[in-house]
Amino acid sequence: MAFDQKQARTARAAIVLAGIAIVAVAALVAVVGFGVGAPAAGDAASSPEDTVDMVADAAAASEADSHTVDDIDAEYGTATSTLISQYEADPSNPSALVNLANGYFDWGVAVMNHAADAADDAHAAELFQDAIGYYDKYLEGNPGARSAAVDRAICVFYAGDTQTAIADLEELTAEDASFAPAWANLGMFYEAAGSTDQAADAYRRAIDAAGEDDAYSVVDYAQGRLEALGQ
Repeated sequence: MAFDQKQARTARAAIVLAGIAIVAVAALVAVVGFGVGAPAAGDAASSPEDTVDMVADAAAASEADSHTVDDIDAEYGTATSTLISQYEADPSNPSALVNLANGYFDWGVAVMNHAADAADDAHAAELFQDAIGYYDKYLEGNPGARSAAVDRAICVFYAGDTQTAIADLEELTAEDASFAPAWANLGMFYEAAGSTDQAADAYRRAIDAAGEDDAYSVVDYAQGRLEALGQ
């Protein structure tokens, strides 16, 4: 998933606008709120550019078809070690915490996209669980961080728990129906679960929430999914 900041600035971006990106996996796309770069309302500021560039370099390297999961682990492991050091140096810094969550998110996506067997799939799921743990810590102190909440739900989805991911975004959209990326991702989760009518409704709600300015570039994605569903 996920819409991302520098088109998979790590693996989290496919279309970058206003800090939201789309990550396509197995022909499905998740719209993700990001925690790196210019933050959305309620989110922390970004990490230093050198750290962002390090993670971006790992993402770019993982795009090479010749890369194995071992290569990806080496690249992301180095970048994530830096993020861990930054967080441990100042655990009270919300930017360091959310960037660490994002780092594990990106690492999980990279492994998932290059997985060759069940062991690789399990490894990706573990990385998503690590990301979820750090998102939980971040959200405890920043309960209004909608982008982080959406990213967390996408990690839950990629870790294999579609129904919980759906429930998480149903709760988020019930509390705040104005965040278009939440609706777009909820539509994708419904679609993956085979709930076509609910998916179509969520995509329409995403378009309505996006409004004319479409700050998160959700409209084209949602309209495309509606067309694919014959809606």
